[in-house]
Amino acid sequence: MAEPAPTWTLLVNVAHRLSDIRADHGYRTNIGDAVALEPAQHPDDSVEGLTLVALAIQRDANQPHGRHRVLSALAEATVPASLIDAHARCHAIAADVDAALADWIPLSKALPVQVEDIVFLDRPEGLPVVTVQVALSIRYRT
Repeated sequence: MAEPAPTWTLLVNVAHRLSDIRADHGYRTNIGDAVALEPAQHPDDSVEGLTLVALAIQRDANQPHGRHRVLSALAEATVPASLIDAHARCHAIAADVDAALADWIPLSKALPVQVEDIVFLDRPEGLPVVTVQVALSIRYRT
């Protein structure tokens, strides 16, 4: 079987890192128990979930003459809106994701994962969840 694409390997490694987010590891939440690489793995809006997806792959403008790329990804957590502390939980999850990825390098040919933006959505598209989206960028060499 062929080796996976480097971007998929990056996503798998980031997902593995995020799966360490548990209270017994010093984090605020246990969202690491619900990490997925496919949105369909969280079909139930009544439980928390964290999905990691790729958004784009671009040439690294800071390294125009090499085989350097930037993978833009999104870690999206959903929390049931029925929870009395749903927004507070979103803030805790965002802080945990940020802390888990701070200064962490996902591959030997990559730079540390950067948290670019954090966006909070209240019941997106009328769904029974509140959502926090953590935009990530990963610079790597092919």
